[in-house]
Amino acid sequence: MPMSDEERRLLKELELGLIADDPHLAMELLSGYPARRFPAGLFPGMAAALIGVVLIIAGAGLPAPGAVVLGILLLGLGACLLLGPTVLARSGGRQTTG
Repeated sequence: MPMSDEERRLLKELELGLIADDPHLAMELLSGYPARRFPAGLFPGMAAALIGVVLIIAGAGLPAPGAVVLGILLLGLGACLLLGPTVLARSGGRQTTG
């Protein structure tokens, strides 16, 4: 069903109001490709870090030093997955060598 002239005018006013209020959101909606809300490594990083913490706690209570070491490694991997893109973006993608 086609829109009336009044409906078109109201829609145009809404669009102009949105552009004036939040230009970033307006451009995102008009492009048809919304920005990603979460980094790509968020869920795998959280899972690895959580499993790492559980292994550290379980290994500390049991005579299993291998579980603690594996837990520390998984916690580090989770931290890298969570913070890696953020740290690289802040440094401009440059890597320092020592």
